Amino acid sequence: MLAISLPADIDTRLDDLARARGMSKAALVEEAIVAHIEDLEDAAQEKASLETWLRADGVAAYDRMQNDPGRALSIDQVRARLRAKREGPGIR
Repeated sequence: MLAISLPADIDTRLDDLARARGMSKAALVEEAIVAHIEDLEDAAQEKASLETWLRADGVAAYDRMQNDPGRALSIDQVRARLRAKREGPGIR
């Protein structure tokens, strides 16, 4: 069980929204909290995935680039390659 106090303006907005959706305030708050927790969990998973990729692949790519700077592409070359991929067959 959780009890919270809300500022009057938020409580009024919550009342209005609950009434408009035909829900109790408690059900609406629970729905909002669940949705927010899911968003936070998704963000944490994305961060963990990015960190894993950086450790596994990003560092190795950086090291290869440091060892052979001639492999580097200019931003224009990168854009051209991305444009070609987008315009390639099967991609619309």
